[in-house]
Amino acid sequence: MKKLTLFLSLLALLVGGSLMGGCKQPTNPFQIDPKVIEAQKKADDDTIQAYLTRNAITTYRRLDSGIYLVPLTDGPAANPLIKAGQKVTVNYVGRFINKRNESQVFDASSTNRTDCGCFSFRNGAGGVIKGWDQATLEMRQGDRKLVLIPSYLGYGLEASGPIPARTPLLFDLEILSVE
Repeated sequence: MKKLTLFLSLLALLVGGSLMGGCKQPTNPFQIDPKVIEAQKKADDDTIQAYLTRNAITTYRRLDSGIYLVPLTDGPAANPLIKAGQKVTVNYVGRFINKRNESQVFDASSTNRTDCGCFSFRNGAGGVIKGWDQATLEMRQGDRKLVLIPSYLGYGLEASGPIPARTPLLFDLEILSVE
């Protein structure tokens, strides 16, 4: 009887393990069906559009990448646009835009324990999410914009800290300096 119980337990473990393993979704975007990727892009754009509508935001620019820029303050036009490779120093507040947790702050430069309460990165060097690299190429020193980033240019299919996978994000982003 003990052998039969052991055999059935092992069989259940093997069958259950193979069934559970078959449910795991690939996290590599190159392994995902293009239809799934396009559906996520549409879902992200719908979420961003719904946020803009709920907040009566009508002055924005949508980049071809799917990023939305909402101008709050324009820096001097004499300041050139940021270029890849430049060091950019910003103040930012990151918020969720889904209706269920709208405006909940998930990160801010003021909490990073620097003297200035700011954050610096080299544009295009991979130190920030792709959405930041792309959005800041459309900004100049002195600009402050709401930057709405689709999940595929944020953290994508992977969760990161308090940010769930497949989550479009909003950053209130102010460009303090460019070197």
